[in-house]
Amino acid sequence: MSLALLLLLERLTPTERAVYVLREAFAYSHREIAGVLDLSEANCRQVYGRAVRRITAPETRFRPSPEQQEGLVASFVTAAREGDLTGLEKLLAADVTWWSDGGGKVTAARLPIEGREKVLRFLERGAGRLAAGLDFTTAEVNGGPALLGWAGERLMAVVVFEVRAGLIVRVRAVVNPDKLGFVERQLG
Repeated sequence: MSLALLLLLERLTPTERAVYVLREAFAYSHREIAGVLDLSEANCRQVYGRAVRRITAPETRFRPSPEQQEGLVASFVTAAREGDLTGLEKLLAADVTWWSDGGGKVTAARLPIEGREKVLRFLERGAGRLAAGLDFTTAEVNGGPALLGWAGERLMAVVVFEVRAGLIVRVRAVVNPDKLGFVERQLG
């Protein structure tokens, strides 16, 4: 697999990958891409521009310290519990993406949620209520900061954060009971 393809897979959201590949590999116009992906032509132009910037941007040279990452995650939990949308907004990058994995067994967003405003609406509508009854502990998952949401002795959620330049750029929330059972066994 080429380095360019690996960068494409790692740095871009699914929508950005689709727009970029259709434009670059198949020379589709923005209008044609809009028709294929059921997006507006203007949105396709924006998504394509963002994809190009992400691919060509140099990788972050220095990772934030574990203390900085933990502080950011703690601030996220506090703001989410208090319903402090202004506080959450300050923690999220403009192009943040939220992925949820419910495995079809529990309610979760079916598609990635892209952009600060959409993620804030998602958190405001339901995620905060779901987290209200959980106790959270911090952990390191896949080399990054994470929250483990517990209802008593039962693991209900694993939320992994990717931090860049002092902001949350990606969130992956796993609420799929099958995957959580596996994680629980690994922790036990």
